[in-house]
Amino acid sequence: MSGTTNDFRPDGHDEMLASVQPSVEEVDAEVRAKLTGQSVASIASQAEDAFATIGVQLTGEQLAAYADAVSRGAAFAIELVTES
Repeated sequence: MSGTTNDFRPDGHDEMLASVQPSVEEVDAEVRAKLTGQSVASIASQAEDAFATIGVQLTGEQLAAYADAVSRGAAFAIELVTES
């Protein structure tokens, strides 16, 4: 047998995807670049869709606060909670 079978690590797959898939910071930067100054409702809808593309779902409260911060051009710390 080839040694490559023993080299397979499922967590390595996650690392590879992480290097290809945009990060939360990258999506945040893109949302801010496009939407700063727009209405909170518009930002919330578009931000929810943008984060969903990377598998991140903000709570309603987080989304509202995030959209408000983006609208005002203010900082916002996105805290991710992983499900067990």
